[in-house]
Amino acid sequence: MTFLELIEKVNSLENKNSIKDIVDNIDITEDNFDSWVDNIFSDKMESFDMNKLPYLIDELYKTTDKLKFMLCCMLLEVTCDKLEFITNLENYPLYMDKYEILIHTLATVYNQVDNGIANCMSLIIINNDPKFEHFDEENKNIIINATKRKLKGILEYLKTKNINPLVYRDLEVIVDMSCYLNDEGIGKLINEIDNINYNDNADIFIMKYKIINDMKISDEKLKILKQDTNKLYLLYSVMERLGVNNVYLKDITQESIAKSDMIRWLCYPTELGSKPDKIELLGEFIYNDTRCFAYKFSKKDFKISGELLGVAGGYPMDKVSSVSTGYTFSKFENVQDDWEEQSGELVETIFNYWKNRENNNNDR
Repeated sequence: MTFLELIEKVNSLENKNSIKDIVDNIDITEDNFDSWVDNIFSDKMESFDMNKLPYLIDELYKTTDKLKFMLCCMLLEVTCDKLEFITNLENYPLYMDKYEILIHTLATVYNQVDNGIANCMSLIIINNDPKFEHFDEENKNIIINATKRKLKGILEYLKTKNINPLVYRDLEVIVDMSCYLNDEGIGKLINEIDNINYNDNADIFIMKYKIINDMKISDEKLKILKQDTNKLYLLYSVMERLGVNNVYLKDITQESIAKSDMIRWLCYPTELGSKPDKIELLGEFIYNDTRCFAYKFSKKDFKISGELLGVAGGYPMDKVSSVSTGYTFSKFENVQDDWEEQSGELVETIFNYWKNRENNNNDR
């Protein structure tokens, strides 16, 4: 398949599941690679349907073929400012040899755009190379300079009224990625941002940044976050990964983490979709030598009325932790009088799900 044929195939794509066949048939070799490069950096790229190109980039990103992966990188660099979206590339595992090929693209795209695509680049770095150990000085400096520009823009925006809450998500990702950049200018900007506003979940990552970089954190904001059930799970998990939870959060109980974990799960769009109007602890129980907690919750205008059952767990028996075995779940059933037995059956359901999934993966 030639470059022009690739454009035609992608533009006529009706089912994104068929993109794998298109990628399999791309004819890119060492001998014709330069020709592909010339085409990508030409006005022929304007013929691509930018609403369908992300699915090609997604499939090329997953390939084990080096030349096709390089094609993915070039397509991202050339079109990032024209694409409305890209798929969740940050969730795909990367071998280090692929990551090293991708580094220039990560820096280039992050520098060129200030949207969800830039956040995707940041998350790939956070997941694969949070200390920038595989970046050379040139690409690291691109990241540093772009980060300072982005933070300056956010700082000025946060001084205005009618703030779009999406800015806090951008800030969260930028600050998290910045933790090991070791740049004084970035630290000053983050400190200014910390001083002017309450920044939603981004405040948790600002604390992470400050702890890693030996800066004083806001005691007032820490107190507010500890009292915020919606944010406590994330706060504790971040502090726990840093190994400082026993310093800053030593008064937090396992049940309060479990309740926050339950709310976090319910907020997923595929579940309740938002935090419940009411949530109350029914009790604690043990399953497979882990601590589990049963809750009743309710939400107005939800498709099922009344008090519903949810479980959170299973947490270690010997310490307070945000790490669990993944039993947090609800089938959105009304709470029964024998809620303890009902809760045990609910955990058994999710336990069997994870067990069957693991067995299926091992059989492949």
